[in-house]
Amino acid sequence: MGKNSVSIGVDVGGTYTKIAILGKNGKILEKKQVPTQSSLGPKDFVSRIAMTILEMEKSLKLRAEGFGLALAGAVDPVSGKILFAPNLKGWPNFDFKKAFSKEIGSRNFIVENDANAAVWGCYVLDFKRKGENFLGLTLGTGVGGGIVCQGKLYRGSAGSAGEIGHMRVAVGGELCHCGSRGCLEAYAGGYGIINTARRMLAESPDKGRILLSLCAEPSALEPRHLSEAAQMGDVLSQEVWAVTARYLAAGIASLVMIFNPDGISLLGGVSAAGRHLMDPLKKELAQEPFKLPFSRAKLRMTENADFGCIGAALLALEN
Repeated sequence: MGKNSVSIGVDVGGTYTKIAILGKNGKILEKKQVPTQSSLGPKDFVSRIAMTILEMEKSLKLRAEGFGLALAGAVDPVSGKILFAPNLKGWPNFDFKKAFSKEIGSRNFIVENDANAAVWGCYVLDFKRKGENFLGLTLGTGVGGGIVCQGKLYRGSAGSAGEIGHMRVAVGGELCHCGSRGCLEAYAGGYGIINTARRMLAESPDKGRILLSLCAEPSALEPRHLSEAAQMGDVLSQEVWAVTARYLAAGIASLVMIFNPDGISLLGGVSAAGRHLMDPLKKELAQEPFKLPFSRAKLRMTENADFGCIGAALLALEN
């Protein structure tokens, strides 16, 4: 990022969209959150976001030269189009670069997958580029990821590299939202963790008394309940996080053997579990017999919820 560079990052979520304007060294100068309202279509979205950006720039008395848009799905960073987005109906093949240029003028514009953007933001600001090889796993409702190889974001031949959540960790295992079975997401994504908790509650409800006191019934369970209950000493919740860690360790171990990274970060809402996830995860990984690649891979967890828009803004200038 140049000494006087300013860039905009827009991270599009299912419910809300985060907009951040970054100054030098990745410092957030101003940040806003607005409803995404994806059902109104991409044209309406562009119009509303452009208006917000212009208001933010006017308030700061500046004009950003970079503009990064982070979207959930397969994207083409060069053309500025989203190629496949199951949760954004009517958005694929829409020309965001052209649409935003009409609204806010020409910028150094890119479109990036949201997990890639978040991992890049984490690599630059949290990991501080210590080493050229880095992996990030985004743990939310689903599981995403990003891969940094030799200091650059690795996208693969079709731009879909980093779909870590859909690597298989159990042959013929639980059904994933993608339609396959045994994906990491089906065990370490929010819905997979809740499925595990409900099964365990059905078998041993007495172990989850504290957990059940935090929500009306098992159908209302959320990962945050498991985090809170584990902190309060709930045995079942702690066991759920241990099971989650076992599958997460299987996925991470495979990634470490293939990429031999300098660091691995866990991002997203599930990271709120803290030590209840990290302690059993580190214990599982410590049992790996091939020590060399694991000795170099520093594992950490971050709860920064802004890495998506931060990474998008950084990529807009660096690409």
